[in-house]
Amino acid sequence: MNFSGSPTGRQQHPSSSFRFVFLADTQLGCYATFSGLSEEQVAHFESLGIRVDRVPSVDGFEWDARQYRRAVQVINAARPAFVAIGGDLVDDANSEDQINEFLAITADIDPEVPVHFIPGNHDITFDTVSPTPASMAAYRDVFGRDYYSFVYGDTLFITLNTPVIDRPEHVPDEWEGQLGFLQDELDQAARRRTGNVIIMGHHPLFLDTADEEDSYWNLPLERRATLLDLLTRSGVRIGFAGHYHRNATASDGGFTQVTSGPVGYPLGVDPSGYRLVEISDSKVTHAYHALSDT
Repeated sequence: MNFSGSPTGRQQHPSSSFRFVFLADTQLGCYATFSGLSEEQVAHFESLGIRVDRVPSVDGFEWDARQYRRAVQVINAARPAFVAIGGDLVDDANSEDQINEFLAITADIDPEVPVHFIPGNHDITFDTVSPTPASMAAYRDVFGRDYYSFVYGDTLFITLNTPVIDRPEHVPDEWEGQLGFLQDELDQAARRRTGNVIIMGHHPLFLDTADEEDSYWNLPLERRATLLDLLTRSGVRIGFAGHYHRNATASDGGFTQVTSGPVGYPLGVDPSGYRLVEISDSKVTHAYHALSDT
């Protein structure tokens, strides 16, 4: 099993045409969190645009684990170049049981397929909202670096720790350091004339428009604008994210933000699934596939 939460260096792979799998929100334990809701609670979520099913209360994470196991079967059959798991690996970063089960299922992925972890707000915070030095240290102890880059073919992949971008108040130096890292990576890509540059993170920068109002589902406009300016000036054309538990695609200034539905519990009409991304020379195509159709 090749876990690659940390970069493995700028090893060049010979083919510029390949495919990878992007997974979002495996989030072991999420189904139980939304189980046992009253009719009033379900209606309240509906008023917020969130669809949840009214089901009996359950404990544990078997429902979510079963979905993730199905995704692993897909990966092993497809044999992609690598897998990127875009955050919210588990529902509760304080739960050793959830983390251990996530790692055990991940270990069933073909050992020749590298796995790249990307932190979500449920992974790198103790309160599911705000990273702290302690919560970030705990994440790094288990999963490795929380932002990094790697190269496959002539494509540079840059992974971001979006929970820090979302809520940097307890770790301001981490936000500043990550911004400097991103600038350096993009500068080096320009000097090397790298083919594609793809951004991956947990939170989408935006869902509909680049200047949309701040919400739980996007990154704050103050830092979003800084990132978008840097990305568009550097010619970055696409980014992949999760967090929304639904699918969404929107573009601004040549940059397209692809928000992918969950492997685990959906919060809309999109089913549990995975995204297959195809890279061919300078072209990037992608499609979302339901696990129920696999």
